[in-house]
Amino acid sequence: MAKSFIHSFIHSFIHSFIHSSSSSSSVALPRRDFDGVGLRLHHFGSSGTNDGEFKDPRSLAITSQGDVVITDMFNHRVQVFDKSGRFLFKFGSKGSANGQLNCPCGVAFDPRTKQLIVADTDNNRLQFFDEKGAFVRALGAYGTRDGQLDSPYGVAVDLDGNFVVCDYGNSRIQVFRSNGQFLRKFGAAGSGEGQLHKPVGVGILSNGNIVVSENGNHRVQVFDSQGKFVKLIGAGQITRPWYVFVDGSDQIFVADEGNNCVQVFGGNQGDTLVASIGTGQLSFPKGVCMDAAGRIFASDTDSNGISIF
Repeated sequence: MAKSFIHSFIHSFIHSFIHSSSSSSSVALPRRDFDGVGLRLHHFGSSGTNDGEFKDPRSLAITSQGDVVITDMFNHRVQVFDKSGRFLFKFGSKGSANGQLNCPCGVAFDPRTKQLIVADTDNNRLQFFDEKGAFVRALGAYGTRDGQLDSPYGVAVDLDGNFVVCDYGNSRIQVFRSNGQFLRKFGAAGSGEGQLHKPVGVGILSNGNIVVSENGNHRVQVFDSQGKFVKLIGAGQITRPWYVFVDGSDQIFVADEGNNCVQVFGGNQGDTLVASIGTGQLSFPKGVCMDAAGRIFASDTDSNGISIF
């Protein structure tokens, strides 16, 4: 019976992989269950500079059309693929002018505006593009003052449409209104509760709480929407976490580079390790996201490719 259930689960996912519609106007966030999840459905990408090739793929996001957006860090660009991993288009080139990028790391999709928000890390700013990759606007400049950035990494859109940014070099999180106005900041350098060391990934829970992964402290912290510390997750269980993703049931997916897998935390308190995905199939994963069909995408930096589970 168990074997029959797993076979049915895998068949359903493969069917979705081939036939699922991507015409919805916003990205759904289903709950992901983990029976049969060890099967890698597909892998695409390789090392290089041509279309569909990568030099250190980092963060991932899914658009309203179901396309997969990936920051291609050392190629200084963003690449976009369809749900089967077929290359569609790219945007960005190395530089500091509007629309140019310098080691982009984070990316998020804003379903309200249907814009892509790219953390243009070495230019110390965020850039906004439409779904076709056309430049819209830029936000931020280098510095330590409110609203200034030092190597932004992860970015997310909260329930109010604000932009939440991992200000990596300043060891803090900054929150901006949708119009770009600075709203608040929290965190300070350190290893205590509420302190941050190399914050890289950020996600939003259904109650508005903010999930932050710390590459330097090897843990995930949860803060309320105002930046007050709530709890720790994953201490002693994850090593060099990178980007995070939150599904429709508030399960937290963490790209665990040091353990070469994606760790999933959930349970009644939201902090129990419930699954490890990609063990033996991933090498130095840094990005993770999930599409409306429940397929998990992970950027595998060692192979310069993307795995789908």
